[in-house]
Amino acid sequence: MQFRSLVLTSVLLPLLPLTAAAQAGRLVLPDFSALSKKASQSVDISLDPSLMGLANGILAGTSNPNTAVIKDLASGVQGVYVRSYKFDEDGAYSKADVDAIRAQLVAPWVSLVSTHDRKQQSDVDIFVNRSGERTAGMAIITSKPRELTIVNIVGPIDLAKLGQLQGQLGVGLGLGGDVSAHPPSKGD
Repeated sequence: MQFRSLVLTSVLLPLLPLTAAAQAGRLVLPDFSALSKKASQSVDISLDPSLMGLANGILAGTSNPNTAVIKDLASGVQGVYVRSYKFDEDGAYSKADVDAIRAQLVAPWVSLVSTHDRKQQSDVDIFVNRSGERTAGMAIITSKPRELTIVNIVGPIDLAKLGQLQGQLGVGLGLGGDVSAHPPSKGD
């Protein structure tokens, strides 16, 4: 029995750094299915590494002028996770829903932008997960009385290129003000 535990430990212990590295920049998003049912509009995007490869393949067949920039930006991205909800009434989600995400945004996460408008009751927070000079992920949380949006991009991110693409993929990232999920414009 003790030998089995020792063997199992010796096999699994070397895998721990791999597991930690795979999770760098990735948030654990709660099950928001109850919020989705309350929402008048919802967006749920979960692109893991295998689906990112599929998305890159789809991009290869498009004529969008931003395709090259998108492919370059997405080349190192390991995942994109978006949860966005709009409600018909104030108070459809609780502060605890947002706090469960914010509680994960501690070192090595660093706050880039934090805006709070008491009058409009809106908050926008943008964090990056840094490992030395390398960005391992980005998290964006925006909350208003009738809206909640969480964006998590896992992997190295070039913020300048990301700013160029704001809104092109159906998600405004708050780099020019609005953070929301919306359908891409007809030119996309």
